[in-house]
Amino acid sequence: MSGSQSSKNESLKKVEDIDIGALVVSTATNIVKKRPVGVSLWVLGLLLAAFAKGFSVDDVTRESYSVTLQMAEEVDRTELSQALRALRAAEDRHYNAKGWFWQCDARCMNFKDKVGMAQAEVNRLQAKRDQIMTDARREVGIWSVFGVQDVRNRFWEAWKAGKDWAARYTMMDAMFMMIGGKEETAVSMIMKLVMQYIINLTMGLVGAFFFFIYSVYSLVVSYGEPALSGIAFFLLVLVAGMATVGTYLVAIYGTVAGGGLYLVKQAAKNAAVEGGPGARQRRVQYGHYGSGTTGGGFQQRRSHFD
Repeated sequence: MSGSQSSKNESLKKVEDIDIGALVVSTATNIVKKRPVGVSLWVLGLLLAAFAKGFSVDDVTRESYSVTLQMAEEVDRTELSQALRALRAAEDRHYNAKGWFWQCDARCMNFKDKVGMAQAEVNRLQAKRDQIMTDARREVGIWSVFGVQDVRNRFWEAWKAGKDWAARYTMMDAMFMMIGGKEETAVSMIMKLVMQYIINLTMGLVGAFFFFIYSVYSLVVSYGEPALSGIAFFLLVLVAGMATVGTYLVAIYGTVAGGGLYLVKQAAKNAAVEGGPGARQRRVQYGHYGSGTTGGGFQQRRSHFD
């Protein structure tokens, strides 16, 4: 019994002696020593994400770019919007003309042909708008302030989409926990939701990152960048995006791990206080008076009065 108690005390002592700050520093030092290239790329990516602004363009090119963008916005706001409304109206007429079990007679097929023509018009106007955008982007290039800003906008749009996805699925997980009917404490439910949110956030940000990389490829093609220049830009964006997402996730997991380690240390301290010599003496005294004979208790009281 004493051996098990001593081993338990030693384990509690080891937990209490853990220095979180020193553990973080030693872990970071070991990672830097073992993976210098990866750490260098990580730092480079963070610097690019924080400070890269792109090359500036002259006033004439800037004005031409702005005018061309206004032309694309005009096409999108007037012609394309009207074509989309016509397409929705044609789809509604085609849907209402269908019979039972989606049977389609000659009148229904006529409406279906009109849907096809409306869709073709939408595709034509979208191609027209995209061509105008491509012409404007090729005047400035992907390395310009406009190209870099477009990449930043795509990144934060994907970032927001990933976080929104994590929030929605965590809300669904919370509803399933409530419907499950298991009796749990509020603390345990909160801890489960926090861990589930971190898992969902990881999945959401990783999925959003892949979507962002594909959109960067589309932007490089749209800006008409040469092959080598486009590949170089794509790789730099890839490094910067991975560094940003990785740093955020490492910070989240590190915060959770540090908080959990702190709670374990506090629990070890409380257990050490409750299991100290004073508590053991009180247990022994209570056991003596509770399990002793009446005569023994009377003799102790008598000797006290004597």
